[in-house]
Formats: sequence, C-alpha cells, structure tokens
Amino acid sequence: MRAERITDSVTYHGEGPVWWEATRELRFVDMLHGAVVALAESGATHRLPVGSPVAAVIRPRTGGGAIVARERDIALARSEDLSDLAPVTPDFVPKGQRLNEGGCDPLGRFLVGGMAYDRTPGASNVWRLDGDAAGSGVVTPAVVVPGVTISNGLGWSPDGTRTYYIDTPTRTISLFDVTPTGELADRRPWVVLPEEAGHPDGLTVDAEGGVWVALNGGAAVRRYDDAGALSAVVEVGPQKVTACAFGGPGLGMLFITTSREDLEPDEEPAAGSLYMVEPGVRGRPPLPFAG
Repeated sequence: MRAERITDSVTYHGEGPVWWEATRELRFVDMLHGAVVALAESGATHRLPVGSPVAAVIRPRTGGGAIVARERDIALARSEDLSDLAPVTPDFVPKGQRLNEGGCDPLGRFLVGGMAYDRTPGASNVWRLDGDAAGSGVVTPAVVVPGVTISNGLGWSPDGTRTYYIDTPTRTISLFDVTPTGELADRRPWVVLPEEAGHPDGLTVDAEGGVWVALNGGAAVRRYDDAGALSAVVEVGPQKVTACAFGGPGLGMLFITTSREDLEPDEEPAAGSLYMVEPGVRGRPPLPFAG
C-alpha cells in the first residue's frame, strides 16, 4: 500500500495523531513547536497552543476536554479548544528531559514516557497519572517503567490483556501482560525490527489486534498481526515517519504523521505533512482519560 499526502507541511515534528470525535477532527501534535494541530473534515487545519515549548501527547477526556502532556508536566482542559488548559502536576520530569509519547489505558489512566534531550541511555521513565487527579489538586505521577531512553509507541490489545511498548533505540516492540488491576507485568521482546527498516516510533492497535508501527528513517508503517508476523506495509514519502492512528468515518482511515526535524529548508519538502491510507481494517476509538 502507499499512503496519500493530505496536507501541506504543517508541522516541524508531527506526532501522536488521535481521532477527536467531539469535533469530528483528527488532532496531532507539532511536538517541538508546542501546539496541537487539528484537521477538519473540510481539509483545513488550525493550531491550538498548549502554553509550553513541547506538546508531547493529547488525548480526549471523559465528559469532554483533553489531557495534554507538555515538556515537563501534564495539563487538563474541559474546553475542546484548550482555552482553559491548566497544569495538574508539578514539573515532575527531571531537568534536561522532556515528555515524548503516551496514551490512556482501558482503566482511564494516562501513561506517558520521556527522554533526555541528549538521549542519555536509560535516563528516563514511563509515568502514570490516575483519573482522580482532576479533583485532588496538583499530584506527581508514579513511575511504571523505569530506565527508558526514548519512550515512544504505547497501545493495548482489544481485550486489554496486552500492552505493546517501544523504547526506540532497542528497535523492539515489547510486550507486557496486563494484570487484573491494570498493572504492567513480564516485559519481553515481541518483534525486533531489522536495522534496515528504520527506527520504531509511534504505534496503534487495530480492531483485529494488529499492531501498526511507524518507522522513523524507514519511510513506512508496518503492521504485525497479533502473533507478531508482518502482515502489511504502507509506503510513505518522507523518511521520518513518526506515528499513526485510525480515524474518520467508521475509523477506517489510517492517518500518519511525519517530521522534518533537523532537515534543511529545501530538503524533503513533503516532510511534516500528514498522510492517509485506507488499509482495509478498522481501528478502535481512542481510550479517554477518566478524570
């Protein structure tokens, strides 16, 4: 399959797409420019600033609004335009690091990982913020996966018993079991990407349990079935393919973000654009933050 370019180059470092049912938009972050980009059904885009140099992750919130991971903290909004976005954590990420990628689990808890700006191996963590944070004042998230380098893709199987996770320099999609109380257990390698494929980045899980992983430096997205076998490849124009998510009518479209981080102005003009393909399988609604 080959993805279609559906926007101009609208991000410097596009990441974290998510279907936004409340407004019938696709939202994704321009991570290193501190903004959320919204793609309307008309094809027009608009930007929502998050009050930070970094917009790492956005996910919907039960009852409306959003949770947003910023450079070193997490903020909540009830307004869909993020106009009332306010922090609910201190700057819990150590100086010299930033938040990078994450999502919500089936229990409505928000998990987000980090990385050091100098990419020091093992310097960062994956943290979890529980849903009761919204009414309990400023709280500090708990560490759930220590010692990570560049925390990236995170997703759950349709039945909620598995978690898929990427720490990019390992070139591995790791698998966790999920305990009855929602804890992550028994981390182990699930798929190891060959060096020539590129660096595994963001991921999403479809309704059949297939795992779609963006390949940064590989100009593609790969799908692995629930047994870990390669079952589809989507070719994308730019080399720096960063993340993917299902959206649109019936969640039948796979949207793909790209980056032009560290590229020269005249290098890869399409980098930073959004791409889309209809792969013949459907996604699942994004898991919201229960707070």
